[in-house]
Amino acid sequence: MLSGEGRGRMKTRWGIALLLICAIAAILMFRQVQDHTPTEDLYTDGQLRMEIQTVSSAAEPMKETVFELFVTELPEKPITDADIELHIAMPDMFCGVFPAEVVESKPGVYSATAIPVMQGLWEAEAVLRWEDRHVKVRTLFKVR
Repeated sequence: MLSGEGRGRMKTRWGIALLLICAIAAILMFRQVQDHTPTEDLYTDGQLRMEIQTVSSAAEPMKETVFELFVTELPEKPITDADIELHIAMPDMFCGVFPAEVVESKPGVYSATAIPVMQGLWEAEAVLRWEDRHVKVRTLFKVR
């Protein structure tokens, strides 16, 4: 059996260990938040403009989430029949990449529908193949 002094030292050691574990967990959580790639929901250069917007106000698991893509050849000529793909994934999880169905709703405007499978932070990434380039735009959205 430990004396009162021995028990006090043991409690102190456990307290220090618990404090270290909490500090490490806090640092890892802070890094995870800081490591997110900044989302670029708008791409523009001298020839092309592409933007992504979330249409659905509240995304839910296993329900359709809709995005709109606006693609314009500058100065203001809509790009029709564009080769666009959109997929969604969770940036902090390895739960897969889910493709969206993309349709042109009017000249230069594309609607993409995807189904997130669970709650959490998701990222939608659209890729446009135009002439000899691949242009990407991304947006984060929460599924509740």
